[in-house]
Amino acid sequence: MAVCDLCGTPAGTGSCSRTFLEVPRTFCCSGCMNVYAILVESGAVAAGQDLRTTEVYLQSLKLGLIAAPDEGRPPIPEDAEIREELYQINGMWCTSCGWLVEHALAREYGVVSADVLFTSDLLKIRYCPQYLPPGVIPDRVASLGYRALPFGAEGDRKGWQDMLLRLGIAFGMWMNVMLFSLVVYASFFEGIAEGARRAVPFILMGLALPAVTYSAWPIHRLAFYGLRQGRLRLEALISTGVLAAFAYSAAQAFLGGRHYYFDTACAIVTLMLTGKALERSAKERSARAIAMLHRLLPRKARIRVDGEERFVAIEALEPGMVFLVKAGERIPADGVVVAGASSVDESVITGESELRARGSGDPVVCGSLNASGVLEVLVTHASADSSLARIVESVEGALANRSPLERAVDRVSRLFIPVVLLISLGTLAGCLALHLGPTVAMLRAIAVLVIACPCALGIATPLATTAAVGAASRKGILIRDVGVLETFRKVDAVVLDKTGTMTEGVFKVRGAAMERLDLAAALESYSEHPLGHALVAYAREQGLAPQDAAGLEIRPGLGLAGRVGPHRVVVGNRRLMELEGTEPTPEMTAQASVWQAEGYTVVFGAVDGLPTGALAFGDAPRREAAALVAALKARGVRTILLSGDARSTTLHMGQRLGVDECLGEVPPADKAEAVRRLQAKGAVVAMVGDGVNDAPALAAADLGIALGSGADLAMHAAPIVLLGGGLLRINETFRLAERTVAIIRQNLFWAFVYNAAGITLAITGILNPILAAGAMVLSSLSVIGNSLRLGRG
Repeated sequence: MAVCDLCGTPAGTGSCSRTFLEVPRTFCCSGCMNVYAILVESGAVAAGQDLRTTEVYLQSLKLGLIAAPDEGRPPIPEDAEIREELYQINGMWCTSCGWLVEHALAREYGVVSADVLFTSDLLKIRYCPQYLPPGVIPDRVASLGYRALPFGAEGDRKGWQDMLLRLGIAFGMWMNVMLFSLVVYASFFEGIAEGARRAVPFILMGLALPAVTYSAWPIHRLAFYGLRQGRLRLEALISTGVLAAFAYSAAQAFLGGRHYYFDTACAIVTLMLTGKALERSAKERSARAIAMLHRLLPRKARIRVDGEERFVAIEALEPGMVFLVKAGERIPADGVVVAGASSVDESVITGESELRARGSGDPVVCGSLNASGVLEVLVTHASADSSLARIVESVEGALANRSPLERAVDRVSRLFIPVVLLISLGTLAGCLALHLGPTVAMLRAIAVLVIACPCALGIATPLATTAAVGAASRKGILIRDVGVLETFRKVDAVVLDKTGTMTEGVFKVRGAAMERLDLAAALESYSEHPLGHALVAYAREQGLAPQDAAGLEIRPGLGLAGRVGPHRVVVGNRRLMELEGTEPTPEMTAQASVWQAEGYTVVFGAVDGLPTGALAFGDAPRREAAALVAALKARGVRTILLSGDARSTTLHMGQRLGVDECLGEVPPADKAEAVRRLQAKGAVVAMVGDGVNDAPALAAADLGIALGSGADLAMHAAPIVLLGGGLLRINETFRLAERTVAIIRQNLFWAFVYNAAGITLAITGILNPILAAGAMVLSSLSVIGNSLRLGRG
C-alpha cells in the first residue's frame, strides 16, 4: 500500500498525488500535501530528496508531530475533547454486519469506542473531533456497504421502498418461474415438443435473472464487502447458495440437461427478503419508543416580552427565565410555577396518566401536558438538561449498549458462519463420495447454507432487551444499562436507604426540649437537609425569625457548626457533640433515649460549648414500603435498612417495615463500605437510594436503583431509575428482568434447536433449499413474536 511521503501513514483511498518540481509524491491528505509544498518552496527540503532522511523529519518524530510508521499512531491525550454521537445505520442484515462496522470504526484513529445495536440499527460512537472529523464516520460506514444517518433525522423511506420493490420483483419472478417449470416437470412423464424442451430452460433463466441479480443485489453486495474485508458473513452463505443454484441450472440449460433449480434460487431470495422485511419492521417498532420521546420534546416556548407574547426556540431558554404554558400545550423545560394554577399530566415521566394539581411554588417537568389554565414557570433546568431530555439520552444509551450475554452470542454467531461453510462443503464432498450424484450433492449443500443462517440467533438477545427497555420506560422505569437485567436474577440482598427512600422524608418536630432555638434555626436555615427545614419551620411556628449566620461548617452525616452573632453554635447528632467536646446532660440523654425508642430522630444543640437541649423529629414510612419489603422477602431476597440515624431509631423503623437487618449510625462516607462488606461475604447486592449521600453506595452496589424524586447525582450513579418514585416499581422491575431473561433463554434455545435440527435434516436430504429458506424465516418470526410479548406486558 502506498504511504504518505510526509508522515508515512497509509495513503488510503482518499490519497492525493501531486508533482512538485517534476518529482511525483503521494500524500494521505491535503494537509500533508500543503506542508510538503511549503517545505519545498522554502528550500528546507531539496527537490527529489527523501523527506525521511532530513533533520526536519527526524525532529518532528522526536516531538511527536509525526507518527512513526513502525510504531503506529500516538495515543489520544487524556485531556482531549471526546464527543459522542448516535447514528442510524441502514442496510444491516445480521449481527455480523454490526460487528464489522464496530471493528472497522475502531481502527480509525480518533475513535474511542463504537457500539452497534442491530435490533434498532443504532451506532453509538465516541470519538475525538481533534483527530477525526465527524464526516469521516458516515464515509467509513459507506465504504463497508451501509449508510449512516444522524439519529433523529428523517428515516430512509427510500431504503424501505427499495426493499419492497426488490421483494415484489423476486416474488413475481418466483411465481412465473414456478408456472413455466410445470413444462419441465411434465416432460418427466410425457413427451413434449423438442423446441419447447430447449426453449423453456432459457425462459426460466431469463425470468430468474432479475431476482438473482437485482433483487438479491443487497445480499451479493454485502457478501462482497465482507470478503474484501476478509470476513465471512451471513450474506456470503446466502449469496453462495443463490449463485450456485442459478449457475448450476444455467449450465444445465446450455448443456441440454433435465434438472433446473431456477425456482430454488428465486425462492431463497424471496424468502430472505421477506424475513429481512419482517425484521426491519420489528426494528422500527423498537426504535419507535425513542422517536415518540423525541416528539414529546417541545420545540418552542412561549415568553412575554414588553407585554407581548412570542415564541422562541427551547434552546434559548436559560435558568432564571420565565415562560408561559397555556391549556393543551406541553411544558418546554423543567421549572417552578410562579403564577397561575392548573392540572398537569406527567405521564411522560411517571408512566401514570393522572392529572396533578400545580400552583405557585410547585415544580413542573419538561414534556408534561398542561390540561387546564395558564401557568407562568421559572426555568430551573434548560431544555438540554431537562428531565425528559435526560430520559431520552438514557434510553438511547441503553439501546446502544449491549449486555455481556449479547456479546457472547455475537461471538458464537461469527464462529458459526465459517463452521457452517465447512459443513456445507463436507456435505457436498460426502454426497459425491457416496455416489449420490452432483444434483443431490449440490441441493443438500445449498440447503445447509440456507437453513444455518444465524438470523434468529443474532436477534434473540438484543430484540428482547430492546423490548424490555421500551416496556419499562412506558411504566416510568428508566433502564440506563441493559446489562443489569441479567444481574436482577442474581441479587440476594437489597440495601434500603431509610430517610427519603423508605420514608417520606417529610420531618416534623415531635418533641422539643431546647433553649436558644432561635440560634439553632439561624444555623439550620442554611441547610438543605430535611431536618433543617423541619427545625426552621418549627421555629417560625414559635414566632422566632431566623438570624444571619457566618462561618458555616457542614459536617456530612453529623450536623452543622457556625457563628450566629458572637456565639458559636453547633447542631447535630450525639457523635458531633462528642467531637466538639460537648456532652449532653444526663436529663437530655435520658429524654433522647426515650425518643429514639419511639423511632424518632434526635438532634442536639450547643452554644459556646454548652449543651442547650434536644429536639425529636418524626418521619412516616412510605405507603408502599412494607409491601415492598414483603414482596422482596417472598422472592427470597434479604432486606437491610441503612441509615445515619441512631441504631435504636433505625431498628424501630425496621421493625415497622419488617426488614431482616438494620444498620444504623452509618455516615454517608461509610454507606459504600457497608455495601462492599456485604459483597465481601458473597452477597450480590442491590442498593436503593435517593439522595446525594447515596450516590457512592449506588455506584458500589452490583445493582443501583435510584428514585426519580431524589437528587440528580443519585440518578446518574444508578443504572435503574424509578421516575415516579413508587417503591412497588422495584418489585415490578424484578419481574420485568426475570421475564426478559426467560424470553432470551427461550429465544436462544429455539434458535439453536432450529439450526441444529435444520442442518441435520438438510444433510440427510429431507429438507430441500426452498423448505430450508421457509424454515429460516419461521425461526426469525418465532424469536420476533416471543420478544414482542415483553412490549405488551
